[in-house]
Amino acid sequence: MGIISYVGSFFATPPPNQKFAERYVLVTGCDSGIGNLIAKALHRRGYCVFAGCLTESAFRDFLHHSAPNFRPFLLDVTKEQSIQQCSRMVSNETKEKGLFALINNAACNEGFAFEFTTPEQIEKTMEVNFMGPIKMIKALLPNLRQNIKYNMKKPSKDQDISPRIINMTSVLGRTTVPFYGAFSASKHALEAMLDTIRVELLPWKIHITMIEPGPIKSRLSHPDLMEISKKFFSSPEITENTLTLYGEDYVQKVIEFWQKIHSGQDSPKEIVRTVVEAVEVGFPKDRYVVGTIAKAQVLLHNVLPRWVLDLAWGSVIRLVGIWPKEVKELEDGVLNNDVSAPAASSST
Repeated sequence: MGIISYVGSFFATPPPNQKFAERYVLVTGCDSGIGNLIAKALHRRGYCVFAGCLTESAFRDFLHHSAPNFRPFLLDVTKEQSIQQCSRMVSNETKEKGLFALINNAACNEGFAFEFTTPEQIEKTMEVNFMGPIKMIKALLPNLRQNIKYNMKKPSKDQDISPRIINMTSVLGRTTVPFYGAFSASKHALEAMLDTIRVELLPWKIHITMIEPGPIKSRLSHPDLMEISKKFFSSPEITENTLTLYGEDYVQKVIEFWQKIHSGQDSPKEIVRTVVEAVEVGFPKDRYVVGTIAKAQVLLHNVLPRWVLDLAWGSVIRLVGIWPKEVKELEDGVLNNDVSAPAASSST
């Protein structure tokens, strides 16, 4: 009977009249884009929201438009001191109620083609996208457990659904595309760790959910192309040697390629709706694939062998002109030799 009760508790349905005002949620990366929209959407539904901001300007903007039960605060997920301050603030604010949901949204996209990406850019991407969520989960687990203790003390008819940790990963946590190596690696690592954490937290009935969008209309996935161009061309990895190998127009071709990819982006509204669903359903999925592009990528990744996908991507980048200059020259040289050889033999 104990096992049946334990399993059944995971499939608990939300109370008919959910008391959102008693739920505290924390969202990271609220400066702009998806995190900003998620925090505001949950607040409109009545939640008590902690909105973590990296920049002073975003923090002040929230303060300027302050609202009840909406608490902006400065948070850098790469700094241990900042994370511990966040944990203490949550404990002081939530008291015996604890934290109902942690939404790890903060992320960055550093780097470029592998030979143009510095080790420091790869390290930063891993620090923000992988270690950041892991450190936040570790620091706030006591607050999530407190929510369980508070809930279990209520009469069964008044008990809420279990707390949850919702993580904004990416479809690139399962698949890969050219020129997103560092970003994809960080999301692969995060998903692997979350799959492990989800099982280890089963006794505590804390749900772990991943949101896997494709390209979306946000500052992270669709930044100013002029700004991106300047950043890439100023990379210390762009040297005389790499320009000799790849050609001066290689970077620009990649930027144009990005622009084409992001021209078919999905609306962030679908992601916000998905996050709200994951917060409010009794038993959230382990993964939500969001957007047409993401669903197509997952389908192709599951159906086609890796070598087919590699050849397809290779054909695409060649078709759009993202082909190293030295390789082109070598291919032209081989072609010329092959053409000239028969002519020479016929004249002898």
